[in-house]
Amino acid sequence: MAEPPSEDAEASAPDSALAPKLRGMGFMLASALSISGMNGAVQHLSHSMHVFEVAFFRQFLGALFLGAVFMRRGRHHLRTRRIGMHLLRAVLNIGAMLAYFVGLSLEPIAKVVALSLSVPLFATLGAIVVLREKMPPRRWAALVIGFIGALVILDPSAPSLSLGAASVLVSNALWAVALIAIKSLARTESSVTISLYAAILMTPMAGLVAVFVWQTPTVVQLMWLVAIGALGSVAQLCLSQAFREADATLVLPLDFTKVIWASLIGYFAFGQVPGIWIWIGALVVFGAVTYNAWSERRSAP
Repeated sequence: MAEPPSEDAEASAPDSALAPKLRGMGFMLASALSISGMNGAVQHLSHSMHVFEVAFFRQFLGALFLGAVFMRRGRHHLRTRRIGMHLLRAVLNIGAMLAYFVGLSLEPIAKVVALSLSVPLFATLGAIVVLREKMPPRRWAALVIGFIGALVILDPSAPSLSLGAASVLVSNALWAVALIAIKSLARTESSVTISLYAAILMTPMAGLVAVFVWQTPTVVQLMWLVAIGALGSVAQLCLSQAFREADATLVLPLDFTKVIWASLIGYFAFGQVPGIWIWIGALVVFGAVTYNAWSERRSAP
């Protein structure tokens, strides 16, 4: 006759189920902290270097880091029949990165990060237009509320849209379309293949843009550039791992901590004090994005 499960076994079952969720939350927090540190470093360097050159080094050094990590798994990951889609994704990503870095050089970090929270909303809109995905009324409501939140971040009292804010919005739109391209690639390509081709194709594209504004970096600047490349790569890997470990509805709310970190970095490093509209708008966008993710998970088969 089989013995009943011990109390230790019963206690360990919930613990084993909880462990991946906690790891996912930890990876999301690490990603938010890493990307915030990268943003601060980019804004610091933008005072002495053109952001297009900063973007090149971020991509080049990040490609070296990711290549060293992924190529150990074998060169077969470079096999693909969809080089055109990889190329399109790379063009979109480079455009998004350059526009984002321009925004960082012109706007307070907290404002840029708060606006970037709306990327999933742009992606949802793009999926409706490009992929013809159906949207129930409750998700339409979340989409509209989220975009209202983005308008609040831009400050209703401002007479016009600034160049920096416009750059961030353009970056959001380009990144959203890139996400749709990645979604298409994911149907036939592994995540390693998608990441490697992004690194391989985006680096020379960034170099072509940077050559027109090139200046040889000093030793100190090079140290900052290495930090940007490392932090950006760590943030990307942690974000991917967070979604592998736990459900998006669990880890996505922690992405909001980017606004907190950005506010602290902006205040202590650059003397920036986020306005009340940034916080109100960020909370509205955060709520809409989180509800959208929860609604999508609920309606998924």
